[in-house]
Amino acid sequence: MRTRPLWLSLVLVLQFIIPGAAQQTFKIAKIEFEGLNRLSTDEAIATTNLKTGDTFDLSALDAAAQKLVDSGQFKNVAYRTRSTKDQITITFVVEEAKVATSRVVFDNFVWFTDPELIAAVQREVPSFTGLAPDNGDVVERISKALQRFLHEHQIEATVTYMMSQDAPGSPSEHVFSVNGVPLPICTLHFPGATNISETKLIQSSKELRGNEYSNKFVSMFALKNLIPLYREAGQLKAVFAPPQATWESSANCKGGVDLTLPIDEGHVYKWERAEWTGNKALTSPELDSLLGMQAGNVADGVKIDKSIFEIQKAFGRKGFLFPRMKTVPEFNDDAQKVTYKFSVNEGPQFRMGKLTVKGFSDSETRQINEKWLLKPGAIYDRGYSGEFTQKQISEILREMFLNRRTQGKPAPDLKWEESINREALTVDLTVELKN
Repeated sequence: MRTRPLWLSLVLVLQFIIPGAAQQTFKIAKIEFEGLNRLSTDEAIATTNLKTGDTFDLSALDAAAQKLVDSGQFKNVAYRTRSTKDQITITFVVEEAKVATSRVVFDNFVWFTDPELIAAVQREVPSFTGLAPDNGDVVERISKALQRFLHEHQIEATVTYMMSQDAPGSPSEHVFSVNGVPLPICTLHFPGATNISETKLIQSSKELRGNEYSNKFVSMFALKNLIPLYREAGQLKAVFAPPQATWESSANCKGGVDLTLPIDEGHVYKWERAEWTGNKALTSPELDSLLGMQAGNVADGVKIDKSIFEIQKAFGRKGFLFPRMKTVPEFNDDAQKVTYKFSVNEGPQFRMGKLTVKGFSDSETRQINEKWLLKPGAIYDRGYSGEFTQKQISEILREMFLNRRTQGKPAPDLKWEESINREALTVDLTVELKN
């Protein structure tokens, strides 16, 4: 349960004493704000729930100041009043807080459009336009407004909330969902699909059929599972529009969701060339060879992604364990060609530290140390341990493998572990045999 803040610790009251206030009734003639920069006066007034023409009440004024504080939009709030005859002017003196805002997602309110939901929220939060502060009580007020809206439409469900972030560094989102009502996906449509047929897209999306609808999940599914189909086909700019979900009550899908995912496929691009900068340990021709793309061929985005991983491994074989590559595709839409510009930061070069052998017999340990060629101080080769396992350790343990196979036992577990010292730029390796 959220603890209500003590507004008196945050709100400085500068109220002027109104002579005879206890006996006289005042009407609110005007509401003013001093100190607004980001918000408009109308937005700030809407937050207070005060209205001109209402009868003035000190407790309501205190409550209005509390609402401003609770909104998270203000660092400091004070007020003063000025009366003329039976009219009173309220002036709020405020200091706006530095507020981070995030996009609001209505995850599965399939009965309504986003404009309808925004309008419903604005009854509780008049300044709402689709963003909400990351602190304050606005999130709670949005939940309250959505819950009331469901109740008005006789939908027996509960509104739940979570803050979501798809990946580190990506924008956060306020996600509101409906719980308590089954929303299975019944049908799928992909308007705009031409180069990749709608039939293939539906087949590739069979995992969605029958699952509960979620805007977030469907969007992520399309990004992870369907966009690669287009990247492989050279349609590197293909993008899905936000999911469109409607409540379906037909015989084929009673009480389910009809899902539409519009796609803008874009051009099929051909590979032109790669441009490399910042690389020293590997030459540009070597990197081109690892990339494996040929001029005039379809610019297979999936192949490019896999090749970048292989390039990072190649740097690791030369001691560069943490290379960073910034990739910027440059599109020529008229010729439908693409050039990839790779900016390489190889990072520091690491050297071999010590090798520790565990779980082997004394004879096996001696053989491993004798055959291990990557000595302390040598440039570290991240791929060497794999080669050593296949060529040397497999021969050293050959008799053990044959005996275990004869006995119907699985092969022993062999584990390599790196211990990286970023200050000394060394790597200690441990190889352990677990029976």
